[in-house]
Amino acid sequence: MAENQAEINNETSAPRSSNSIVFAIIVVLVVATFIYLFFIKNDQPEKTPAPEPIVVEEPVYVEPTEEVVEVVEEVVEPVVSEPVEVKEPIVLPDLDQSDEYMSAGIALMSWRKELLTLLVTDDLVRRLVVFTDNFAQGEIAYSHLPLQPLPEQFATNKQSLTEDTYVIAGENELRYKQYIELLHSFEPKQLANYFNENKPLFAQAYAELGYGDKTFDQVLQQALNRILDLQINNTDELLVRPSVVYQYQQQELEQLPAADKFLLRLGKENLLQLKAIALELNNQLQL
Repeated sequence: MAENQAEINNETSAPRSSNSIVFAIIVVLVVATFIYLFFIKNDQPEKTPAPEPIVVEEPVYVEPTEEVVEVVEEVVEPVVSEPVEVKEPIVLPDLDQSDEYMSAGIALMSWRKELLTLLVTDDLVRRLVVFTDNFAQGEIAYSHLPLQPLPEQFATNKQSLTEDTYVIAGENELRYKQYIELLHSFEPKQLANYFNENKPLFAQAYAELGYGDKTFDQVLQQALNRILDLQINNTDELLVRPSVVYQYQQQELEQLPAADKFLLRLGKENLLQLKAIALELNNQLQL
């Protein structure tokens, strides 16, 4: 009985062992498949598709064409150089002997020869320098006037019978018109060139005055500026005569420098023309 029981147990355990082995094999296969799919297969490099064949086009040969260039011969005309006029240096006379030389040059430039008698030609360069220097400072050097004094007297008209006030007469402006016409007889450019050519004479005469802080060019510029800067009144200037000499009733006019009052006595029309001459001369001199 015991032997039969043992045989039964052996028969029963044999199939169980076989089943366990089969199950284990299946598990191993599943695990191996999983490892292959997720680890080994992913580590393998992807296959790169084969590149497409490159088709190289054969170059088409084009025969070069010859470019015809027309050659134009340049005709060079001979350059004829004009003769250059060489100016001889001007030999200036001594200052003490310069009157005749200066007077002759002034006479050549003026187209109103009959008005040249208004000029004072005695010691002309020194006279012009002294008068210009005083005029630039606001003074009138009557002893060195470069123009002859006018024969007519200074003319005035009484403003009314009851008041002792006067106005400058119209004929007084005609007296000074001769001076303006004389200045108009010169071309400003010629006058400027003549001054520049004879500048050493003017510089020497100015040096004799003993000034060392200025040049005569600066003095001449200051004199021209005085003419250009003077204001012209729109109203008639009233005069009074407390003594022999007339005075301006308006104190702002009476207190002006003597040179400015001299310019006002020329009259408005003459003063306007003198300003135009001074402006053109100033532009030509370029002091």
